[in-house]
Amino acid sequence: MKKLFIVLCFCFSYSLGQETLESVRRQTKAVEVETAREAKLHDEEKKRHADFIETGRKKVLALNAQNQSLRAEMDSMKTELTRLQEARLKTLSTARWYDSKKIKYQESLALAIDSLKPILELDFPYKVDDAVNDISEIASQLKKGHIAPTDALARTIEVFLDRIRLGYTTEVWKGSLALETRSIPGTFMRYGAVASVFMSLDGSEVFWLSRSKTDGYVWQEEAQDMELRSILKEVLKVAEGKTAPKIVQIPVYLKKEGL
Repeated sequence: MKKLFIVLCFCFSYSLGQETLESVRRQTKAVEVETAREAKLHDEEKKRHADFIETGRKKVLALNAQNQSLRAEMDSMKTELTRLQEARLKTLSTARWYDSKKIKYQESLALAIDSLKPILELDFPYKVDDAVNDISEIASQLKKGHIAPTDALARTIEVFLDRIRLGYTTEVWKGSLALETRSIPGTFMRYGAVASVFMSLDGSEVFWLSRSKTDGYVWQEEAQDMELRSILKEVLKVAEGKTAPKIVQIPVYLKKEGL
């Protein structure tokens, strides 16, 4: 019985020892596997770190290159900005000079245009006030800068062209002749810009436009010169179509020496 127990204890001890050795081997194998895995992970982590460092280095180099390029571009832009600023100042100076000349030219031209009024005031007295007012308005608008010099010149020339075209037209109209003491209703006849005749409605009074040295154009009544009176009446009849068309004499003012 005792031997059997010893054998059983030996077998149990042998079995226990064998199981412990296998367990140690398994644990050792597991440790080796874990160690290999850890080593592999460490190598991979080390490689990733090295890659990260290399990537970071390349990025730093790229950023430095970009920084240098940006600095060069900024220097170039500063140089260009300085050049543009100088060009702008030069342009502004030229523009101010031109504006100053333009203003002086406008003022001089406005004075020249306005100086034409006395000339027009001596012209044939048909719508001459309108022409004078037009010239005055053109000069005023030009001086204020509301119109350009070219427009002012064109409008001034047009005023004088209208006065020139006046000499190629004839006109008859009803109206009243304003004298110093009275106003006479009747008929006016204008022949170009050289003659004008007026006859009252009853035909008793006839006037023609003459020019004196002191008073300029004045209406002169033909009460004594019966021949001229008859001529003027005939002129009005032909102009109004009250008689057959024919050639008639028209009194025309002729400038004499000293007038």
